[in-house]
Amino acid sequence: DRYDDVTAIADHMNEKKTVVLNLEAANKELARRIVDFLSGATYANHGNMRKVSRGTFLIVPNGVDMMGEVMIEEFEESGMYF
Repeated sequence: DRYDDVTAIADHMNEKKTVVLNLEAANKELARRIVDFLSGATYANHGNMRKVSRGTFLIVPNGVDMMGEVMIEEFEESGMYF
């Protein structure tokens, strides 16, 4: 887990793709920096970021349902896991 990867994740978000972010292996400071950056990027794109388990976050673009079939289909078609 490296902070440099956040730009690739943000680019993926800018392409309106769903991201599953797993920070369980990251140290606490790095995880906080990544979440802070991606929270801002998510807000700027009018998306949603939710913690789904300890250290794992789901980031969805604007207009995608967080828990419905639309989100599942979107992730299967173009999702990305970090």
